[in-house]
Amino acid sequence: MKIEYSRPSADSILNKIKYSSSDTNVFRIYLGAVPGTGKTYAMLEDGNYLLENGIDVSIGIIETHGRKETEKAIGKLPIIARKKIEYKNSVFDELDAEAIIARKPNIVLIDELAHNNIPGSKNIKRYQDAIDIFQSGVSVFTTLNIFHINSIAEKVEAELGIKVAERVPDYILNYVTEIINIDIPANELIKRLKEGKIYSKEKINIALENFFKLENLIILRELSLRKVADELSEQSADIDDLKTKNKLELKSNEKILVLISSNPDSARLLRIGSKLAGRLSSNFYALHINLRNRHKIGTVNKNYDKSLAKNISIAENMGASIFSFQADDIVQGVIDFVKNNNISHVVIGATNVKKNRITKFFYKSVVNKLIDALPDVSFHVVPTTSKKFTSNKLK
Repeated sequence: MKIEYSRPSADSILNKIKYSSSDTNVFRIYLGAVPGTGKTYAMLEDGNYLLENGIDVSIGIIETHGRKETEKAIGKLPIIARKKIEYKNSVFDELDAEAIIARKPNIVLIDELAHNNIPGSKNIKRYQDAIDIFQSGVSVFTTLNIFHINSIAEKVEAELGIKVAERVPDYILNYVTEIINIDIPANELIKRLKEGKIYSKEKINIALENFFKLENLIILRELSLRKVADELSEQSADIDDLKTKNKLELKSNEKILVLISSNPDSARLLRIGSKLAGRLSSNFYALHINLRNRHKIGTVNKNYDKSLAKNISIAENMGASIFSFQADDIVQGVIDFVKNNNISHVVIGATNVKKNRITKFFYKSVVNKLIDALPDVSFHVVPTTSKKFTSNKLK
């Protein structure tokens, strides 16, 4: 991955594309701390320059939000028509990934990578559309705010108290070949906001109380710079690992499975699974098995469904494919899923319940039975501490 703290010259972009091999495409992110840094404008400016110099560039989707300078920056770039999707008696426009793949430009510009697609779309998230397009051989230029990256979103919610609804999983960075950090000073951002260049007038005061507080902007800019620095550091570490024949062999066909339940510790298991998937550039799955006779094992807490739904939402935000089904036996259900889907790694929680030795023995035996039954699978057993909903552990 190439990290740029300032934008490369347009000529360098052109030369790279002209002289790169035809089977090598680019996934570039224009990264900013918050809306309004100029990510979309910079992407459009680069797109127009490449178009003028003979590169086939098209717009997949651009969100101008009524900003005149952004609308003007579209220039002569051709726009691939959006897909119309009907939902709840209304019609919405979404990125048409199939049309882009069929059209197959050299480069497609995709704004707002973290966008949640309207129900009825092929993919739940726009970043999934972008991956499909990239894997078809089309280069992708896209924009992203730092706080939309899932691990950063968690920090933002915990430290700044701001909820982030739209997210991309951290492993999206495995596809990225270039990150361009679009940065402007915090005071300049606030000035642009007050001048109405970022949001409409009715949204300005709300923005000033959230992301655009001076102290929040400073934190977000630091997170943005730190993230690209971390990515550069990880890239160097990966190269060193390969040179020294790291024990963890990187295989593109590896599959990671995390077993989740209503237990709050499922979020921790998912974070571990997401990081593992990121290291292995792997497919990432989350599985919930609903035991048919669970009421015979213990009392189901009335908040079970709500807590499970929360964990499923966390898994979706991390980019996991979600699977849920009923089974008479947890162990056999997991074994069948692992074998049918060629799972390589399983992340599983092991509860340490000191006051209930019978329960502790039961859950330990579940882990042991799985390990014995699946000798070719790598198990990552994570000690969990929560005692809530223990009757539904490992479902």
